[in-house]
Amino acid sequence: MKKCLSLVLSLIIALVPLFAFASPAGAETYEEQLKKKGFPDSYIPKLAALHKKYPNWNFVPFKTGLDFSNAVKGERSTHKKQILETGYNSNYYCSCSNCKKNGKFVYVYSGCYSASEWAVKYYLDPRNHLDEKHIFQFESNKYNSSHNQSGVESIISKTWMKNSTISYTRTFGDTATYTDSNGNKPKYSKVILDAAKAHNISAYFIASRIVKEVGSTKPTASGTAGTKSPFIGIYNYYSIGATSGGMSGVEWASGYLLASKATSLYPGYDKSAKKPTGTASSVASGTRMSYIGTYDNYYKVKLYSDSSGYSTNGKTGFVPISALRTTYFTYGRPWTSPAKSIDGGAHYIADKYLTYQYTSYLEKFNVNKSSGSLYNHEYMQNVDAPTVESVSRYNAYSNAGQLSASKTFYIPVFNNMPSDTSTNVTTTAASSVKAVTCVKVKDTTTSSITVKWKKLSKATKYYVRVQDVASGKVYTKKVKTTSATVKNLTKGKVYNVWVRGYVGKWGAYSSKVQTRCVPKKASITKATSPSKGTVKVQWKKQGGAAGYQFVVAKDKKLKTRVADMFVKKNAASANNLPKGTYYVKTRAYITIGSAKFYGKYSAAKKIKVK
Repeated sequence: MKKCLSLVLSLIIALVPLFAFASPAGAETYEEQLKKKGFPDSYIPKLAALHKKYPNWNFVPFKTGLDFSNAVKGERSTHKKQILETGYNSNYYCSCSNCKKNGKFVYVYSGCYSASEWAVKYYLDPRNHLDEKHIFQFESNKYNSSHNQSGVESIISKTWMKNSTISYTRTFGDTATYTDSNGNKPKYSKVILDAAKAHNISAYFIASRIVKEVGSTKPTASGTAGTKSPFIGIYNYYSIGATSGGMSGVEWASGYLLASKATSLYPGYDKSAKKPTGTASSVASGTRMSYIGTYDNYYKVKLYSDSSGYSTNGKTGFVPISALRTTYFTYGRPWTSPAKSIDGGAHYIADKYLTYQYTSYLEKFNVNKSSGSLYNHEYMQNVDAPTVESVSRYNAYSNAGQLSASKTFYIPVFNNMPSDTSTNVTTTAASSVKAVTCVKVKDTTTSSITVKWKKLSKATKYYVRVQDVASGKVYTKKVKTTSATVKNLTKGKVYNVWVRGYVGKWGAYSSKVQTRCVPKKASITKATSPSKGTVKVQWKKQGGAAGYQFVVAKDKKLKTRVADMFVKKNAASANNLPKGTYYVKTRAYITIGSAKFYGKYSAAKKIKVK
């Protein structure tokens, strides 16, 4: 009896898996569902794997109706519209007679070459991006109420915006901290989140776009500095209109103000009488000018000409608004603060792109026939922009614990697509060797940059790449340590820096860090109070410095300043100070046009004043 019972139980146990895990009769597998939706066989394995890990993710085929080879030709109809920054393998750059001359690739603009047909195929083919990070270039850019401030913070965490309120240079040349209409001083992340909600656009998308366009450890890019004469106090965090470099984007953000007819420029203005003062000078019709402020029926402006790279010495004065063209004062332009730029740019993108180009991929590759602008009306020229932005969005969801939540991805499908591996080439960015992280500028001089980074596991050497933003000239150095100094650079120039490690082969480049060749961090050599109410300080002289800023304050962070002066020599004194304890700091600066650019402050020196 026991043997019979044992046999029956054995048979039941053996059959349980067959019944427990068998699909009901007629039920479709997920792979069959994808095929029924219209996804080609070559898409299905990767999408099925993603669905297994994230069952709440929904994949929708966007059927372009375009032949893949025709789409590649359409995107490359103008080679200059498809670019990549320098730093990739040479086969990623176009070598046709227009794009490569005398054995050298031709810059489209500083630091960027035209992308090759091979590169365009790689980035255009959606199958190369069907992994859990890069698929986010196919997520809708419309507003998502689940997005939160911590997610935005994770996207901007490697930039100067991290957990920071908005301090900026105003059009008048002074500095301020942005205050909203309620009297609050919000952080960048809050301003981004508010702009997204106001314009029905994805907060993670616009945060990723800002990081891709201007993100760095410091706001030194043309669109974020606010110190680029003649556009002092003008900002463009999305690089909108930057068709020939950063300055053209800042000009776009200024609203293309100019004289619509011959008029007059007055040197002063009487606020009480509400009229200009002084002897006026003539302004010809068509004269360009940058906005500074509004005074009743007049604008205060700075005149300029772009014939030689934007003049910086144009006259400043007051011009009647009635004589000016303000046609391009749309989307809140001129963007006279970072907050106005963030909000106005979100409005612009939502208005111009969300209807037909509602994913990052479609913003770069307009393969939507319904848009009426096939292969045109593309937000960016960089072919890898959607891929880079998608990683930022993935990180935001991951850090906010929202990866598993319901999401919809609109994935383009082309006719006559190549075999699955025909465009699946290896880029520098896709290397199996991890990217170097935590690259920081340790110090600068007027002719060198010193950077450091986090050690990459098992790396035997590192490759440091420094690029002059203006000219595109590249400087390189190989080292075995986790820091390096690159020399023979030019005073005042802005440079991009990348680092990659070697673990059997060269890995992916780190995120870009941007800095300027400014004087070395100051070092105080002597600080005394030789007499009542007096502080006297000396510091090391810095080569190439135009002068020094000397500050005396009641606290180490210089929030309560009692003396703040600029001197030419490496020594200064402050007098008539009340008895007490003070802290002194100094820093060197250089001048470019009318703007000052500073090295790092010295360590605070404590002094007791008699």
